[in-house]
Amino acid sequence: MTDRAPHVATVCVMLAAGVALSACGGAAEAAGNAGTPPMSRSTSAEASVEPPAVPPVGGYEGWWNATPASGSSAGLPQETVAINTRTTMVVDAFSRRINDAGRPTLITDVPYTVVPDPTWPADSVVIIDTATNRVIEHFRVDPNGDPLR
Repeated sequence: MTDRAPHVATVCVMLAAGVALSACGGAAEAAGNAGTPPMSRSTSAEASVEPPAVPPVGGYEGWWNATPASGSSAGLPQETVAINTRTTMVVDAFSRRINDAGRPTLITDVPYTVVPDPTWPADSVVIIDTATNRVIEHFRVDPNGDPLR
């Protein structure tokens, strides 16, 4: 019986650590979803996988919102919006000032009034530099807004 004592102690420590980690995940989920209505969870065996505690980062990425390895953003737009040309709605936004402060940009952080332009490519997302009001990039998207390759 004394031969197993070290193994039992190790298992107890591992179980205690697992309980502590799961408690941290719950706190992260509660903090990360503050103000968000809870998602319904299916009880079927097929949907038994728990959703992630923090939703994945969304939005579009490209040269306009990149951080160069040099750290210098000279010549890059400081603020952009992405507009879906199907709906003429702002679907993403980026602010270097907010990003540099360590938080993601919300669409509401960049006030922008959309003025649809008939020259915008159909079924696309256009990226607009808010300082110049010019389209600096565009790409085709499917009806869900996912880029087509």
